[in-house]
Amino acid sequence: MARQAKAGQPVAPEGGPAPSPTSGMLVSNLGALIRRERQKRDMTMVELCQVAAISPAFLSLVERGKSTPSLGTLGGIAKALGLSTSSFLQIGLPPDSVTREGSRPEFAIHDSPVRYERMSTVFSGQMLNAVIMHIPAGYRSKTITNIGEEWIYILKGELLQVVDDTSVLLRPGDTCHFRGDSPHSYMNKGRVPARIIWVGTVSLFGDLPASAAAAD
Repeated sequence: MARQAKAGQPVAPEGGPAPSPTSGMLVSNLGALIRRERQKRDMTMVELCQVAAISPAFLSLVERGKSTPSLGTLGGIAKALGLSTSSFLQIGLPPDSVTREGSRPEFAIHDSPVRYERMSTVFSGQMLNAVIMHIPAGYRSKTITNIGEEWIYILKGELLQVVDDTSVLLRPGDTCHFRGDSPHSYMNKGRVPARIIWVGTVSLFGDLPASAAAAD
């Protein structure tokens, strides 16, 4: 019988070892693992999609390895399965409340060219997550929805942000604050990589404070 991972522990592929705790990358068969965890819980695709606020068509693509979810979408899928994002992606935790340039935990999601630097840490009652995103020139995200609020600040480059049916071109110093359950997407329309700060209440990492983890 397959072992069910606790929140915060990588899910081991069938017949293989758990992902390296320092890899900062998704396991290669993400879609198969999501399908396995869903089926272990006797959840249909529609049931999982209703909780994770995604479409069955998109989940089907993910489970078949035809599409890669965004960080926020992966967090929603993991939460709907009663897991944490770190069950599929091992991400380093900042040692305290201060992070410094060049020393933040970095990670990427499978074959996505977008890179992330983790800025938020963990404490009791925490609601916000924060990352710096590095978005290559010409990259266009899929349209998604999440549960929670999202706020972005442009550090470098240009980003075309689309929320519902409204598009706005954001430049360095500009911000955008929106509801995660509004369909949204973005595109780097510039010629250089964009660097942005993303902050939100969307469940991303699912870490537990040390005291709570010890009591689990």
